[in-house]
Amino acid sequence: MRLDGKLLAVLEVSLFETAFFVSAWLLERGGGYGWYSKTVMIILGLAGLALHGLKGRYSPLPRNLARSLLWSAAVAALLLGGALAAIAASALAGTLRPVDPLAVLVDLAWFTVFVGFAEELFFRGYVQARLNEAFDSTYGSFLGVRFEWHQGTLITGVLFFGLPHLLTGVNPFTGYFHVGAATILMTLSACFMGVVWGVLKEETGGIILPAVFHGLLDFATFSVARATGIMFSAAAVGAALFLFFTYLLPRMLQEEEPAAPRARGFTSTPRGRPR
Repeated sequence: MRLDGKLLAVLEVSLFETAFFVSAWLLERGGGYGWYSKTVMIILGLAGLALHGLKGRYSPLPRNLARSLLWSAAVAALLLGGALAAIAASALAGTLRPVDPLAVLVDLAWFTVFVGFAEELFFRGYVQARLNEAFDSTYGSFLGVRFEWHQGTLITGVLFFGLPHLLTGVNPFTGYFHVGAATILMTLSACFMGVVWGVLKEETGGIILPAVFHGLLDFATFSVARATGIMFSAAAVGAALFLFFTYLLPRMLQEEEPAAPRARGFTSTPRGRPR
């Protein structure tokens, strides 16, 4: 009996995601498991891409590198500007706490490489590309902006990226189970942002923009909170996201993408179509 293409795609990415969670749960029994488990995620993401040739929709590189870097810089300026605003507000309120600069650098490496890059490589680079190959039905707009994006992006963002955040409070190998309000709130946020980052991956064709956005969003929220407290960092990030969704995102999705030069193993794709 021949497997349906959609079922085969779901089984494939489920196998890769299960491999990650099992390795993460096993590594959690020792110290430093987060760094090790995210390294496993990077390896699995690269393996999934290599399985499909690292080209076309399975290339992690954007269609137009300069354009992707420009939008990444704009997002970085917005989020880091929000972080500075949170620090200034906390200082004025007299609640700013001293922080070890080395800890900030470690946080920056963690959030940009082992969170932003690792998760976007795996989920948007591999899982989304594989599911969009099978679930190719399209939607005509996103958050009120006319833009064509795919069903596989929605499935990835909600079912394979967002909802599995519930498992961060679970480890069957240690018997740990704690899913509280914070975990549920984080999961709902991940479902929404997972789709947003997926649409940005479709818009640029690569993972650079969603990886920068993802990593710096978490850094501006959680690392900055070491000094300011979560109230100030969350408020600043909320303001930055408001500006992103009202100003930057519509321009990203509506901007005409300039043609990128052709290179060996590199093909251009119409706007709104994942590679």
